[in-house]
Amino acid sequence: MRARAARTADAAAVHRVIAHYAGEGVLLPRTEAEIRKHIGRFLVAVEKRNGEEKLLGCVGLEPYGADLAEIRSLAVAPEARGHSHSVGDCLMKAAIDTARRRKIARMFAVTHRPDFFSRYGFTPGPRQMVPEKIERDCATCPKEHRCTLVATVAVICPERDVLPAVNGAGKALSVL
Repeated sequence: MRARAARTADAAAVHRVIAHYAGEGVLLPRTEAEIRKHIGRFLVAVEKRNGEEKLLGCVGLEPYGADLAEIRSLAVAPEARGHSHSVGDCLMKAAIDTARRRKIARMFAVTHRPDFFSRYGFTPGPRQMVPEKIERDCATCPKEHRCTLVATVAVICPERDVLPAVNGAGKALSVL
């Protein structure tokens, strides 16, 4: 298994994986056209089988300017769950490596599974920790007032992290 940048030819398979979990209410739905348009933001985990690549999972790395990115649509194909090597682990490592190469200061994910992201150095807290996300997506979401998602944030390139530190309540910490 290896991770690589997604290609236009992967769009339908990426859509199928995301649609599966969107149908369960775990991920936000994405159209195939939207995925195709932003395919350059996706990484995929693939495995060679009978001389062909089989898509095992995907992750999107959504930019929020030069210093912030969101991990979105992290999904493992249902038939690849329980794979002997963790597909999710492969995708997370690839996303973090990509962010480091791009010199992105911080990454975040809004998730039902903050424990998963904690294994990669992400700190959980309220969604208010990422006001950029609230402004872009949450403010217009029909679940905004009953949302149970947790924000998780990680500093990827500390030398570029110039944003204020926040506590678990999303309040800026004073620096003495």
